[in-house]
Amino acid sequence: MKKYFSAFIIIFAVIFCFVGVASSPTNYKTMYEKLLKDYNSLKTQYDKLKKENANLQAKVNELSKKVATSPVYEYQRDIILNGVTLKYKVPFLNYKGMRFVHLDSIMYCFFNKNITPWKIKDNQKALVIGPDLGPNGGIFLTDLPLSDYKAVKDSWGDQGRYGINQDVVTLLGKTYRKNIWWDAYQYSYWDSNNNKRFTFVQYKLNGDYKKLKMTLGLDDDSEVGASGKFTIYLDGEKRYEIEIAKGEKGKEVSLDVVGCNTLKIEFFANPANYNCMIYPFVGDAVLYK
Repeated sequence: MKKYFSAFIIIFAVIFCFVGVASSPTNYKTMYEKLLKDYNSLKTQYDKLKKENANLQAKVNELSKKVATSPVYEYQRDIILNGVTLKYKVPFLNYKGMRFVHLDSIMYCFFNKNITPWKIKDNQKALVIGPDLGPNGGIFLTDLPLSDYKAVKDSWGDQGRYGINQDVVTLLGKTYRKNIWWDAYQYSYWDSNNNKRFTFVQYKLNGDYKKLKMTLGLDDDSEVGASGKFTIYLDGEKRYEIEIAKGEKGKEVSLDVVGCNTLKIEFFANPANYNCMIYPFVGDAVLYK
């Protein structure tokens, strides 16, 4: 009997536990279903993020390839010449394993001065370093940079009449190809102050030349009666002076410029030229070394 009673007690305990679990506040089936739902939701988000990450990685790889083949700019690199670091710095460009430098900069490296002109001539399929050659191996003055000027309106550009190397300058019908011309007088600027009648152009020669040849005159567009005086200064010293008038043949000038650093060509409009347009010019000026 004792044996059957023990078995009854065990069966009752099992039934009690089962009923207790079934009736307890915690429903494990509901919890499982909720967790499964959350898992599926997270898995969907993960798959979406994984796909987006793959797309982004593909874009990164594409951009990395572009970056690898794109130019790399390096600015403000020093130039060391014969062991001395120059004040002048140049921009470099790296492209596909090769290093490039702008022509303006490399010209400075070659000549150690920043005045040498260069140009690409398509008709010759060539890079031309230095100025165009003039007669007998000289170089044209207009291939040097203009270092200073004074036109009627104090503007070498939009407001004043001017020109450098334009095939529009003529004297007695002859056209000059390499010229400098400017506006020397306008009525609104005419007064008793002689300083208003002075105009000029100036160039730096840097002592590099021995002789200068040129033609001085008044362009055919100058009005009848126009006249004035050309004065040429070398390093501030007057070296040449000549009167000239509209309709006169151009004055051929040859000057010794050995050791000279600056060239100033000045024009003074004649005070008698009341309300008279005057256009002086320097035609085909050539420097020789």
